[in-house]
Amino acid sequence: MSEFLYQSFSNPRARRGGDRQNASQLVLNDPKLLSRILSFLDIRSLLSVQRMTRSWHEIIATTPSLQEALFFKFPSPNAPRILNPLLREVWPLWFKSPSSFNKRRPRPKAADFRFLKWTQRPSVFRRPNASWRKMLAISGGTQITALKVTLHTQSWLGAQESQGVFLCPDGLRMGALWDLTKDWCMFDEEATFMVNWDEELFSGDGRGKVQSIPKPVDSGRWKSKLRKIFPGKETKKGFTEVSLKSASSTSTRSMYSDNGSLDGSDERFVELTLSYSIDNQDPEFNGPPVLGLEFQSEAYEKVSISYGKTVPI
Repeated sequence: MSEFLYQSFSNPRARRGGDRQNASQLVLNDPKLLSRILSFLDIRSLLSVQRMTRSWHEIIATTPSLQEALFFKFPSPNAPRILNPLLREVWPLWFKSPSSFNKRRPRPKAADFRFLKWTQRPSVFRRPNASWRKMLAISGGTQITALKVTLHTQSWLGAQESQGVFLCPDGLRMGALWDLTKDWCMFDEEATFMVNWDEELFSGDGRGKVQSIPKPVDSGRWKSKLRKIFPGKETKKGFTEVSLKSASSTSTRSMYSDNGSLDGSDERFVELTLSYSIDNQDPEFNGPPVLGLEFQSEAYEKVSISYGKTVPI
């Protein structure tokens, strides 16, 4: 469809064909009608179309509904919650059901980066103005405004846990999620990560859709999920107040209510679980990074998180 639109608009021969071509030309020159037609395109096609002409780019950039379709702008809270389908395709490691991980299918780790589509065309993904960095990872429902980072370590001292928060008042964008995870995995092939999405996001049409407005999330749901992933281990009760300072958000404030829930609503955050095991024989690792500069976006921003007190689990 995107190819048809381009040919109808830019090919002089197509415009000389009579009334039909004249009618299509009138439609394509009307911003409201064109935006309506473009609304039927999928994300990948819409991204391609906006690069065809300057006027089309301007229409897409200034039409709220098209910006929502591209996951650049957050829709109404009444919109069904959905995971970004393009990001699910290109970055599948970050968009898997938490219940799909087990001993046979362990969580993603640094070594899995080499299977990403990034490795096929790194220069395209590394561009500072690449669209994927600005895309919301999840859209609809209550807007996600924070990423809770839970850090698990395993050493001769036993299993330990600490927590921190990354504030994202403009929504959780893939650029920040990529930078944070890539930095975590940079020096350790066995370092693992998992975004603890709500399981309901995977029970719709197979691509992350939920057909109705999501129900309020049980404040203890993330704890029960962790117990399934780490059987026999108890999780820490409540949260320790922590702060965040990053290049994209210089403000520091508490995100916790008196009852220990994040900003009073678990619907407003997503959890990223990071883990690694400390080698008793070689506690200090001084080798080269396992993820080189080919995985470094030119728009990279360092995400620094202050973790709370480490507690045994």
